[in-house]
Amino acid sequence: MFWNLVAVNYERYHLHHLAKIGVLILYSFLGAGLFILCEAEHEKMTKNEDNMRVLRTSIAAKQLFVQRLQNMFQNFNATSEFSETKLRRVLSEYDAAMGITIDSKMETRWDIWGGLYYAGTIYTTIGYGDLAAVTIWGRVCTMLYAMIGIPIVINILNDWGNMLFYFVDHFWQNIGRPWVQKMQARLRRRKVQSLEEGSIDKTPLMETSSTPSNPDGTRPIPLLLVLIVLFFWMTQCVAYFAYFENWTFFESVYFFFISMTTIGFGDFTPNHSVAVGGIVFILGGLSVVSMCINVIQMQLEYLFNQIVQRIENDFKTTLSVAAEESRKKSIGVSEFGSIDPSKKKTMRTEGDVATKYSENMEMGNKLLMRFMSNHQKKMLNEKFDERAKMRNSGTQTTSQIKVASVQTADRYEQTWDEDPEEAQPKSRINTRRLYIYNTGE
Repeated sequence: MFWNLVAVNYERYHLHHLAKIGVLILYSFLGAGLFILCEAEHEKMTKNEDNMRVLRTSIAAKQLFVQRLQNMFQNFNATSEFSETKLRRVLSEYDAAMGITIDSKMETRWDIWGGLYYAGTIYTTIGYGDLAAVTIWGRVCTMLYAMIGIPIVINILNDWGNMLFYFVDHFWQNIGRPWVQKMQARLRRRKVQSLEEGSIDKTPLMETSSTPSNPDGTRPIPLLLVLIVLFFWMTQCVAYFAYFENWTFFESVYFFFISMTTIGFGDFTPNHSVAVGGIVFILGGLSVVSMCINVIQMQLEYLFNQIVQRIENDFKTTLSVAAEESRKKSIGVSEFGSIDPSKKKTMRTEGDVATKYSENMEMGNKLLMRFMSNHQKKMLNEKFDERAKMRNSGTQTTSQIKVASVQTADRYEQTWDEDPEEAQPKSRINTRRLYIYNTGE
């Protein structure tokens, strides 16, 4: 009973999103503890050895310097007293000013923040390089951690991208799109009023070219709205790093761009505690990029459906025009029983169909058409060729029927008597009914 209730609420409240976030948090802490276990002790030993080497080198250099200075002091026969203690204190202050110090506290970078920071740079594939494993076991754990962590993060980013897409789409369909439609209607009314005041024919402006919608009646999210969301998220991230690291605006933008694109040069690296919070922003930015990819794919599908619909409309239009012309005009029929090529309204078959149908599109849609796959373009070409063949076949059938009808009538008229006014008995030929045989397809 309890597990059934948990399962129902799990699906009802979409808790799988929170579950994936929890898995990522646990995996990050697991990796942090594992890397601290492998690298912290080794870093302490390395620091201790470095301190001892610096200390020995400093003592030997100071001792040699003091001896030489003491010899020089004695050779000049100075009367003042030579103070070795004061001289050593001056040399220590000189070392401190030059940055030659000994880390007496033995602080290690492999603490909890350093471990979380290193784990984040692994599964996000950024890899700044300022903190890396140096032991054999640390490097083995890094490889295993990356093999498991990268697929987990890809799955989570896809899930977050779909979740963001759902929220943005909900906002667009319920708030953004009605508001845009109201603004467009208001602008159209203003144009009509201005045309009425100027006494100009307003018919062309009243005809708005409405693009076909999806089968469910909705319109895809515009790319402009997605870019606004991405810009807003980048602003938040840039402000975060600029505030906590005291970086300039350009440095923050540069660091966030290098991080979000997973390049990770390592020339700018924040403190580990700040970077852990920054990884959350970077994952959010990658999720927004995933959402942008989903929107672009939907826009491409939308444009594909638009072109298919236009092909169907052109096919129906050309058929109706050809039927109307063949019914009303006989000058299109030549004496040889074929349609005059100058009277044909054939569809364009040269070149790429997607390119030709995108000539009258907006600049943004033209740019999107460049990302359409070759498979979709091939499908459009096949669809176009299929409809073109059907249209040509229908037109030729109508023309051949008309030609056959004319030829049948001519042949039959030759069987009537030359002088119909003479009172002669009608023959069998004259009394039988007339039939017109259609020999077309």
